[in-house]
Amino acid sequence: MGGAVKAITGGGSSAPAAPDYTGAANATAAGNLAAAQSATAANRVNQYTPYGALNYSQSGTDSMGNPMWSATQSVNPALQPAVDTSLANVSSQYATPFTGGNLPSYGINPGQTYSDAIMQRLQPQQQHQSEMSDQQLANQGIMPGSEAYNNAKRLLAQGQNDQLTSAIVGGMNTGLQANQQQYGQNLTNYNNTLANAQGIKSLATPNYINPAQQGTTSGADILGATNAQYQNQLASYNASQAGNQSQLGGLFGLGAASLMSPKGTFSGLSGLFGSGGGGSLDSIQTVPFGTGW
Repeated sequence: MGGAVKAITGGGSSAPAAPDYTGAANATAAGNLAAAQSATAANRVNQYTPYGALNYSQSGTDSMGNPMWSATQSVNPALQPAVDTSLANVSSQYATPFTGGNLPSYGINPGQTYSDAIMQRLQPQQQHQSEMSDQQLANQGIMPGSEAYNNAKRLLAQGQNDQLTSAIVGGMNTGLQANQQQYGQNLTNYNNTLANAQGIKSLATPNYINPAQQGTTSGADILGATNAQYQNQLASYNASQAGNQSQLGGLFGLGAASLMSPKGTFSGLSGLFGSGGGGSLDSIQTVPFGTGW
């Protein structure tokens, strides 16, 4: 009977061994990393324009072994002199901060303020006014020292003083306007250098196109495939074991029936169990229930 059981159970076959999940996970991660690196390389598109170029190159690897990239912009050789001059001008401008420049501090003549220039023009007029006043008072018989004379001279002095005050204020306003105008001109000249540099920079660094980007894809799912294969093997093994158990149960049931049946009933089944180790079911003696073994 042992030979029949062995034939049914498959000789003691074992369950499938568990796969190397760690190795499968590492292989999957390596595939994903390789796919990401390939997408990165595909997106490094060199570009060329009439004014300059943009080139990518791999400059090495990082501590994790990932490629490191450099982007280099180069200007058209025809623009290189303009770029060099622009850089020198900008460097000079920033090395000397704007302070307003040389603002005017004098008027019509060197060393003379606007107020002094106006007052210099007024002095002959005021002198003439004073002489005309004296002549007019003398013609009226108003003598110097009299109250009428003093009153007339006081009014004349007040008027001339107002003229001088206006000359001072007017000169200050004129000087201030001149300073503001010169300041604005100096600032414009200062900024023009930077504006010209910005224009050269715009030519030397054109707007490059934005090419279609290669999306990052996942590598082969080695971990998922390994687990699916193992689950299939395990399911096949379990199904085989269930079938064996069913056949073995039938065999045991047949043996129990032979013990309870008259001698010779299962004599034709002796070949099922083989001739070794005691022969056939016919050699098994039945024992009535209740009589003891």
